[in-house]
Parts: sequence; C-alpha cells; structure tokens
Amino acid sequence: MLKLRNTLFLAALASIALGGSLLRAQPAGDDAPEVTAPVQKEANLTPAEMQSASEKYLKEMQDILVRVVELQNLARKQKDVIKLNCVNDKLLQVKQLLNIAEAGRTDLIEAIAQQDSDSTAHQFSQISIAKEKTDGLHGEAEGCIGEELIFLGPTEVTVDDPGLPDDPTGEDAFDWSDVIEPPGYASPFL
Repeated sequence: MLKLRNTLFLAALASIALGGSLLRAQPAGDDAPEVTAPVQKEANLTPAEMQSASEKYLKEMQDILVRVVELQNLARKQKDVIKLNCVNDKLLQVKQLLNIAEAGRTDLIEAIAQQDSDSTAHQFSQISIAKEKTDGLHGEAEGCIGEELIFLGPTEVTVDDPGLPDDPTGEDAFDWSDVIEPPGYASPFL
C-alpha cells in the first residue's frame, strides 16, 4: 500500500513538472464564478457523524447489491441473454463501487483516528459519491429487467359502418343505365 502511494505521488509530481509550465491559472477577479461541490454540505458533519453516515451508506449499498443479484437470477430464469448482460454490467459496477466505499470507510476511520480533517472529508466524499452512483445503477438495473408486455390473445375488431346510400351490391342497387351515356366513338366514319 505504501509502495502504491509512493508511485502515485511520483506520478503526480512528474505530471506537475512536465505540464506545470503549460497551464496557467486565471487570476481571481470580482466576476470569477465560485464553484462549490455538492459534498461540501455533508462535510460540515462531525467525524462521528461522518462515520455513522458512512456505515449507513454502506448498508444501503449492500442492500442494493443483494437486489441486483436477485435481478440477475430473475434474468437467468427468464433465459433472456440481453437482460442478463445488462444486469451483469450493473452488478459489476455496483461491486466495484462497494469495494471503493469499503476502502474509503477504512481510510475514514484511520483519518478520524489521526485527526486529519482534510483526509476525513475526502474519504467521506468518496463514500458519498459511491453511494450516489450505486443508487443510479440500482435504477438502471431495474430498468434492464423492466415489465414485459403481456399477450392476452388475438385482437378482435368490430366495425360499425354508416351504411353507404348508393351501394351497388345492395338490394336497392342504383340503375346507372339512364344516367351514364355510352362512350362516343373516336372515328368520324361510323
């Protein structure tokens, strides 16, 4: 773990050294917009509240994992490969987010013990973001299964026509012989 952190630190340092001369920060003026992250609201919690909230988030994420596994089993029973592939994709993402949140909880407890407020807020924000993404994946997994259309049988169509007044097939067929003239001949010699 220490070796990985050192490697990441060296990579970040190298990227700053290589790209640092290319990037310039804009000076903050009166018209510069202030950007706030949505997690800053939750960062005002005490470390104990953050720890209890992270435990609650992890429990909810585990419940979502159980539900997505149930959806996977449902897709298998239906023998629908498309639904199964969709649910498997969401399940994999939920598992990855759960691993991130569990690692974040461990790091959060460590940061609380060291009384490192910046690291505590960072770890809590990681857990919160993982929870939000898991909620979204839960909805997507439910959408993968969806409700099937139910076939109730063949459709019967009944037509009520208004009754055509001059229907030639009817009993009172109109006699067209006195209304329509026979066509004239094109030859003048007849």
